[in-house]
This record gives sequence, structure tokens and C-alpha cells, in this order.
Amino acid sequence: MDKELKNSVQFIADKVGKKPSFTTPQDYFDTFEDGFLNRLTEEKLPKNSGFKAPETYFDDLEDAILSKVLVQKKETKVISLKHRILKVIPFAAAASILLFIGLNSFVFNTDKQITIDAISDVDIENWMNTNNIHYNDVALVLQEDILNDNEFSLANIKNETIEDYIISTDNTSLLNEGY
Repeated sequence: MDKELKNSVQFIADKVGKKPSFTTPQDYFDTFEDGFLNRLTEEKLPKNSGFKAPETYFDDLEDAILSKVLVQKKETKVISLKHRILKVIPFAAAASILLFIGLNSFVFNTDKQITIDAISDVDIENWMNTNNIHYNDVALVLQEDILNDNEFSLANIKNETIEDYIISTDNTSLLNEGY
């Protein structure tokens, strides 16, 4: 009895033995306003729409739409890549022949001989500094051109040149060689 509330409708109805004569459905007042407004607006609407479709309208509608949407297929012009390449090949061949003739006549057809005099001293020094040359390599190349001591006998060297050379060198090393 503790679980039952003394003031509830069900408790009173059980004690008195009577059911209340006026009852409303569950959630009646929550949905009453929406239902009432819907009925009022439905009553105000006209019974006929005023529009009438022709009798065969829906039978022909699909065909009419498809005829407007589907465009007649046009034949597309196809140009093959092979055809385009075959058109370009003669021009490319002619251009390459002209280029070959032009380069041969202007660039490669020079009569100028390159000599050691045409190379600057700076270029020779740079080449000597960047490349490691062993004296054996030079001896192999110049094996036939090595000069004998007798070939220098015909050289005319002035005494003044020899004196200038001796003065410019380190004399102590020359003096120490004799001992």
C-alpha cells in the first residue's frame, strides 16, 4: 500500500468502485492542436484542383521526353594517329637532311689545323695541374724525341744569360753540391 498513492485516480476508482465517466485518449491534449489545425486547412482547400491532364497524356509522356533527351547520334570523324605520323615523316626527314648538310658545311668543314701554338699557356697549365702525369708516361711518348747532350753543343747561349741565371738561383745549394 505504500507503493500506491492515495490521491491518484486509479486508487480512488478502486476504493469507490466506479470508473470515471469522462476519459480522454492517451496524449490527446498533446496532439489535439496539430490535428485541429490540419482539419481546418483541409476544409478550406478546394475539392477540385482545377487542372486536368489529357486522357492520353501519361501514355505518350515517356516517348515525348525520350525524343527530346536522346539526340540523334552523329557520325564522328576519326583521324588515326598513324595517318598523322605518316604526314609528318617527310617533313622531319627533309629537316634532318638540311640540318646535316648545314652542320657539315659550316661547322665540320674547317681547314684550320689545331697546333700547340693555338693553345694558350693558361690552358696548358690548367691541364697540367688537373692531370697527374708521371715522368714514365712522358718518356714513353717522347722516346724517339729525347735529345742527346751533344745536340746542345750548337746552341748559342750568351754569358750574360748564364750569369743572370746563376744570380737568380739559390747559390748555397750550388756551393753545397761540390762537397
